[in-house]
Amino acid sequence: MAAPQLSLSCDRYSCSVCLDVLKEPVTIPCGHNYCMRCINDYWDQSDKERVYSCPQCRRTFNVRPELSKNAMLKDIIENLKSREAVVDPSQSYARPNDVPCDVCPVRKRRAAKTCMTCMISYCETHLQPHKEHGAYKRHKLDEPTGHLEEKLCTKHQEVLKIFCRTDETCVCLMCAVTEHKSHNTVTPEEERAERQTQLENKMAEVKRQMEEKERQMVEIKMTVVDIKHSAKEEIQKHDKTFRAVLESIKRLRSEVTTVIREYERREVRKAKKLIKRLEKEIEVLKRRDAELAELSQTDDHIHFLKKFLSFCDPPRKEAGSDITLNIDFFPRTLSTLLSDMMKSLEDASDWEFVKTSETGADDSSHILQNLRCRNHLLKYSCPLTLDPNTANRYLHLSEENRKLTCEETESPYPDHPDRFDHWNQVLCTEALSGTRCYWEVEWDGNETSVGVTYKGIHRKGECTEGLLGYNDKSWVLCYDNSFYVFWFNKIHTEIYAPFSYRIGIYLDCPGGSLSFYAISEDTVTLLYRFKASFDEPLYASFHVPEPDSSLTICSLLTSSE
Repeated sequence: MAAPQLSLSCDRYSCSVCLDVLKEPVTIPCGHNYCMRCINDYWDQSDKERVYSCPQCRRTFNVRPELSKNAMLKDIIENLKSREAVVDPSQSYARPNDVPCDVCPVRKRRAAKTCMTCMISYCETHLQPHKEHGAYKRHKLDEPTGHLEEKLCTKHQEVLKIFCRTDETCVCLMCAVTEHKSHNTVTPEEERAERQTQLENKMAEVKRQMEEKERQMVEIKMTVVDIKHSAKEEIQKHDKTFRAVLESIKRLRSEVTTVIREYERREVRKAKKLIKRLEKEIEVLKRRDAELAELSQTDDHIHFLKKFLSFCDPPRKEAGSDITLNIDFFPRTLSTLLSDMMKSLEDASDWEFVKTSETGADDSSHILQNLRCRNHLLKYSCPLTLDPNTANRYLHLSEENRKLTCEETESPYPDHPDRFDHWNQVLCTEALSGTRCYWEVEWDGNETSVGVTYKGIHRKGECTEGLLGYNDKSWVLCYDNSFYVFWFNKIHTEIYAPFSYRIGIYLDCPGGSLSFYAISEDTVTLLYRFKASFDEPLYASFHVPEPDSSLTICSLLTSSE
């Protein structure tokens, strides 16, 4: 019989404290071996009690034993380490992806075989009994296999050796002769051979799909390159256009400045020339005034009469003394052209890109529109009517529910869960969602509020949660004490702008904005624009708190009408 091979994984060469191979081994009086550092650390914790014990046999020592290195044991361990350095790979320690030996006590070696009879994996060292003793020679040894618990029947703890096609599961021999007795059963090898073809077909299909996805990915990457190239070209093209426009405006600005400066120099030169002539004429007149004063004081009548006749002749008028100055810098036609150009530039400054997506998704497109042009806003006009089921009883509706008036007497409205019972407020019937809407209102009185709200706004009682603008469900513009105030969630923003009894409201649900305009004939002045993500349908809403105040939803006609 061959001599048994020693291994570092045996318990005799491991420290019972750190459970690793002994390092600087020492032997204590009871005969057990430890790493010098491990036993010192262990006894350092017992210094207070002055009682020292062996971690294995629990033998106690009243005096801390002196430690001596076990040179022989150290040599044995070093020899074993040197031998293990040249053994075959099956004797090396198991890595994360290897099947470990189930017998190694501390550091697990890589398993050489798995005994399907014992259901245990063995390294080369612990496999020796299966090779040397006859009792083990009948055991079935396979290549190292992990997850052995999956190969046991959970009911009988027997090895799974049969595949039941009826129930699509692996069973043991005991199951095969009991509950699976009448089922279609085969060996795992037979089932594997049949399903291997299915697996290969599936692998081929997955490979085909992978190649298709890779082809699509290459095409998308090429498309991305084309998109970037096209975007760069578009930017360069439009940048060139805008630079040309800016250069033209800059050139025109320079030319206009030059014309004005030339006119300035010419007219100033004419004015200076005229000033010099006038100064000379003033000097002449001053001398004549002095002579006349002197003549008025003379006592010689003959001298007076002769001189006086010469003073009666009018002063000689110099040629060109009737020069006139022109304060008009440009001819009327040129001024008109420049004015028209300035108006066009001002109109261009009001154009904006607006999203057209109904959901605000990443693939949303844009349109270019002038949000300060009333004709453009009128394209989005929508008819609105006041909802009598929401109107406070002090608000009287008329003109087919398009006008409301606040009065001191209550209207006989029936009870309704949607009615505002404290605040003088009312909503419109129409729900506004996923589109662009524009409407205008005219009001008469000292104070009013116009805006939009979600349907879920509080309706009952005098709490401010039901007041428009004092919650996160409503957005309103108020006019009070000669200035505008925008309210949302109890936060207000004061707006100083010219007063107007006609207000336009533009709701852009896809773009996520609410705008208020002061309307004067066909001109609009933006008062305030609020950006928000509206995730519910909105309702036009109004608040008229003072008696004898009224508000009317205007009837709008688009430019095409």
